[in-house]
Amino acid sequence: MAKLTIRDIAALSGVSKSTVSLVLNNSPKVDPATRRHVLAVMRRNRYVPSFAATALAKGSTRLIGMVVPGLSWHMVASINIGVAAVTERSGFDIILYTATNDRDYGSLIDRILTSSMVSGLLVVSHEQSLEPLVQLHSEGLPVVLVNTIDADVALPSVTADNYDGALTAMDHLLQLGHERIACVQGRMTYRCCQDRYRGYLDALRSAGIQPDPELTKPGDFLPEQIRARSRELFALPAGQQPTAVFAHSDVTAYAVMTAAAEAGLRVPEDVSVIGFDDIESAAQIRPPLTTIQQPFVDMGKRAAEMLLEAIGPADPEPVEPPAAEAGELPRLVMPTSLIVRASCGPVPVTRSPRGRSQTTSKA
Repeated sequence: MAKLTIRDIAALSGVSKSTVSLVLNNSPKVDPATRRHVLAVMRRNRYVPSFAATALAKGSTRLIGMVVPGLSWHMVASINIGVAAVTERSGFDIILYTATNDRDYGSLIDRILTSSMVSGLLVVSHEQSLEPLVQLHSEGLPVVLVNTIDADVALPSVTADNYDGALTAMDHLLQLGHERIACVQGRMTYRCCQDRYRGYLDALRSAGIQPDPELTKPGDFLPEQIRARSRELFALPAGQQPTAVFAHSDVTAYAVMTAAAEAGLRVPEDVSVIGFDDIESAAQIRPPLTTIQQPFVDMGKRAAEMLLEAIGPADPEPVEPPAAEAGELPRLVMPTSLIVRASCGPVPVTRSPRGRSQTTSKA
């Protein structure tokens, strides 16, 4: 097959040669709809611009793009360790991109496609619309989501079992004798937080405890809001205060513990706190945080393996893959683990939720 030229792409796209050139150079003079159309034509026809052809001849385009919401996010380093453990054995290199809330995936994808010639994308998704990624995947570029906040998107994904993790956290607190268990939520537009809250409610009901709306507080992963809502919990009348708090993340748990200290409460003697994630600092704070561990490193490994399988072996004349049916998309949900540390203890004797005698030796 003869190598396509800019002239060919222009003809296939129904635009001028100069427009194609402007697209390749990321010129702002091209309107977004035209840019997306031309890039889609390039993608479908496996067009390799001349600036990428040299790199391809040198064998340096075995690249995987990894898109993250920010390099400071606590899970990014762990996921990247898992990804690198797989890609280092495969001959692929990783290019890291950030997609913050002020930059949607569409503009980022345009830049990736016109400069990197990546063979696939791993995406630690955040709040942007995933439709540009769905479109990209349907056009033949493998895309795998890691730790996605939207479990229903039509893309392959690897995530943790947030519902079961919440059940495990609650079971730990219930076995310690706690009945007035508060929940400080994360961002409830996220599917992961919805699943954690559903697990919280189901665990209480299974234990014969009617959930108390006063014990559920929005936090939105914002420390100041978490502290304010936690102060409301700890200001409830005696006998109505929670003896334990299930936080939707470790960072949320830290803010709850700060609010408890400000209220003169000790953790875990007066109130137990359990988090979710098991980020590195969870073992370092005082008291060390009991939490639900998400297997971020293993999630990165499995996502990389899934992506490499989708990319397949190098082929100088690749065949356009058929679009996958929704039911065929691989979606891996990985188990979480309870990490027991010192932030949870038995329900306090003087704060027994139903007036029964409690002993601090109960486990």
